[in-house]
Amino acid sequence: MLEQGAVGENHFLADVQRLRVSAQAMMAGGGEPVRLLQTAMSAEIACVLRYSMIAVSADGLENEWVATECAAQAADEREHMVKLAKRITELGGKPDYFAAGLATRHVAPEASKGCLPRLFAENLAAEQCVIELYRELSTHFASDPKTQALLDNILADEETHTSDLEDLLTTQLI
Repeated sequence: MLEQGAVGENHFLADVQRLRVSAQAMMAGGGEPVRLLQTAMSAEIACVLRYSMIAVSADGLENEWVATECAAQAADEREHMVKLAKRITELGGKPDYFAAGLATRHVAPEASKGCLPRLFAENLAAEQCVIELYRELSTHFASDPKTQALLDNILADEETHTSDLEDLLTTQLI
């Protein structure tokens, strides 16, 4: 799996992994539903920012397919964020759109022309980590069918994102 090999300077993956570890610790301790969903929402916000940034990067502006693909990914991630925020509200919580450390979670230090293969490989590794997070959360929320269905729906989308990124890495970015 790419996740292990892409950790090097992949700050995006490292932050997503920290969110997953935090969620795992919360689940082990009984896991307050709102806090767990907030963790997932933070990952989605980071993805919105990351994909949006790549869409308007030098490569994104010069390659319509990059801008189109990344803008579509950002829109999907934003939809996930909104769904999670709604569920947090339904559960009596208040969604936090500026979670601690969020400003660094989407960063790509060298988001400049010619680095698309690295950026997409980093995104793929982060998506794989997010998939594991959603699988774990889905299992944890087995006693809450509404939340579990939401998480399973988002998980399916994330699996599609991963497949799309794998296709791009093997067809467009070789």
